Amino acid sequence: MKTILLSTAAALLMVSGASAQDGRTHIGGGIAHFDADGANFSGLYVRGGYDFTPFIGAELEGQIGVWDDTVNIGGGLTADVGLNYGIAGFMKAQYPVAEQFSVFARAGYAWAEFDASAGGLSIKEDEDGLAYGVGAEWAYSGPNAIRFDFTRYDFDGDMNVWSIGYVRRF
Repeated sequence: MKTILLSTAAALLMVSGASAQDGRTHIGGGIAHFDADGANFSGLYVRGGYDFTPFIGAELEGQIGVWDDTVNIGGGLTADVGLNYGIAGFMKAQYPVAEQFSVFARAGYAWAEFDASAGGLSIKEDEDGLAYGVGAEWAYSGPNAIRFDFTRYDFDGDMNVWSIGYVRRF
């Protein structure tokens, strides 16, 4: 998994350097809240992408879990549930509503590893599936922007993710 994340970061840096003069590359990060079948946990993400046109782009995303949730599993037992890490790739359709504000929809594929622990036992589970969502980006100062988005992950159980973060365009 570390190899995949490092390879993704290296590819994003190469794309960033190759297109820094045209402002189509972006990289950013922020915080995400996950709602997975009643378990609510949070994490951090890093995201990079390239806009092929003002209306079409692609993104890669990496996530790491930071704050787990304690859920009741019955009989007075509780379990700590959370995200270990995840990666996703998306195609993005976007529309510049104004010079500093755009809206977008994205669709792609995601893979994630979750963990749960209770009573000294620990379980890890991999999930993968389609992911799709919508969002908005506000460029508040030149190449600096704030981004809000909602993404639904179609794993064995649906997972909804709300995120906010910083974006820097090159």
